[in-house]
Formats: sequence, C-alpha cells, structure tokens
Amino acid sequence: MLYKRETKEGTISVDKSVVGKIIIEAAEQFSGKVFLSNHKGKTAGFVPIIGGIDDSDFMDITIGENGIDIKFYIVIRFGTSINRVTEMMIERIKKHTAVITGLEVNSIAVVVTGIISKQMVRRNIEIRR
Repeated sequence: MLYKRETKEGTISVDKSVVGKIIIEAAEQFSGKVFLSNHKGKTAGFVPIIGGIDDSDFMDITIGENGIDIKFYIVIRFGTSINRVTEMMIERIKKHTAVITGLEVNSIAVVVTGIISKQMVRRNIEIRR
C-alpha cells in the first residue's frame, strides 16, 4: 500500500500498482520505442504488456512530505530523442497521477539505462523534474 487515508465517508487507499500502470501506459504511447527496465537495463518482460507488474525493480515510488516521488528506468531504441521521450513521459505521468490518485507529484526521475539498436549499449542518463 502506497497511500492510505481515513475520511468520514470511508478509507481512501492507493496502491503502488496504480502508479505503475500509469508509468506503463506512458511508455506504451511510443509504440515499441521505449521499454521499461530495471536499473541494470534488463527489460521488464511480458507481464506489463498484459496489464500486470512482474518486477518492481523498474520503479521506485515513495510518498514524501510534499507528495509522491517517482523514479523509473527505461531503454530507448536508437534514433529516438531522449529529451522528447523523457519530457513527454514526465508530463503524462505527472498529469495522470494527480488526476487518478489525487496526490501531488513532488518529483519524477527517468533513468535511461540503455539504447537498443542491433545490440544494447548501456547508458546511465537521469532526467529529473
């Protein structure tokens, strides 16, 4: 459980998988040019494609004093703009997280762990906003 709050109408709770699904949907908007990965660059596998999360290593989600802090890892296909992809993902995740969960997003960090062409080239580029 990521967040839980008691109100007079009942309990509001937000699970880590809700934010994980928002991250997965943000990556899917690039039609196979962006893949979620863990911190070592290993892609997340088949389960996120069908709507689940098989490996929590690809994201770190914590709730702080000012809101949610999100950090996740991606691999990008060669020829795709790192700046464009990361900016679009950050904006989409920030907007959808605030709308769906009602919680403010404090920070989002996207770490590009690799570039895929014929082979994968490891990188460690962190974009934070």
